[in-house]
Amino acid sequence: MSKIEANNIVINYRLEGKGDAIVFIHGLSDSLNYWSPLQSQLKNEYQTLSYDLRAHGESSDDENEITIDLYSQDLYHLLKKLNISDAVFIGLSLGGNVALNFAIKHPEMVNGLIIMSSFSESSKNLQDIFDQFYLGINEGFGEFFDIIVPYTIPEDVLVENKEVLEFVRQEGIKTANVEGIKAGIRAGYDFSITDKLSAINAPAIIISGKDDELTDLNMQRNIHKNLNNSEMIILEDTKHNVLIGNNIVKIINIIKDFMQKIS
Repeated sequence: MSKIEANNIVINYRLEGKGDAIVFIHGLSDSLNYWSPLQSQLKNEYQTLSYDLRAHGESSDDENEITIDLYSQDLYHLLKKLNISDAVFIGLSLGGNVALNFAIKHPEMVNGLIIMSSFSESSKNLQDIFDQFYLGINEGFGEFFDIIVPYTIPEDVLVENKEVLEFVRQEGIKTANVEGIKAGIRAGYDFSITDKLSAINAPAIIISGKDDELTDLNMQRNIHKNLNNSEMIILEDTKHNVLIGNNIVKIINIIKDFMQKIS
């Protein structure tokens, strides 16, 4: 991993491989490490970039109010510093918000989009869930983790990976940027770009978990319906976190097929 100053903050990133560029954008409370299972496989064929959003992982923050626009500005300045002129952008949840917003702001830099478990406008139900998250993170990362995980992972996977998840919970208690997570939640409350999606002409794939209760299928179908050139893939036995089990190999193949189609 490396660090670079961009947009008045220090951004932690991992840049690997050569060829057509793929940029990975993680979700709330996560870090660039979320993408390791994909980046480790795709770096042999493509230039891959993952990075920590501001106030997440090892990236810093400043005094600016965090918004989706600000996350997008960070990404723009990071790409300029790394001399990446265009790429396919892959974002999960909050990262999907950033990718869609970036595609509206900088269409000339976007060759394609893969949006996972995301939304183009918040709903009353989603805002109510955000309220739960905010109450949890106010108590501490452990309480937040206990609230968010059942929304992201199926029950059988939770049981099978109980010890691993407890390790992740304890590490988060030690290292998580609580204020950064709060700011990320606030950024999603009033996010609304559905009416601007028609400005995006780049090809896109929407990847959704069939059992996602956080950003439900209707929200994700709304993205698909309003983009000019998209397809939607629904994964069975999957909630908000699509990178589980056999889905990882499926998604790697989806990405490779997509890259070949648009090259």
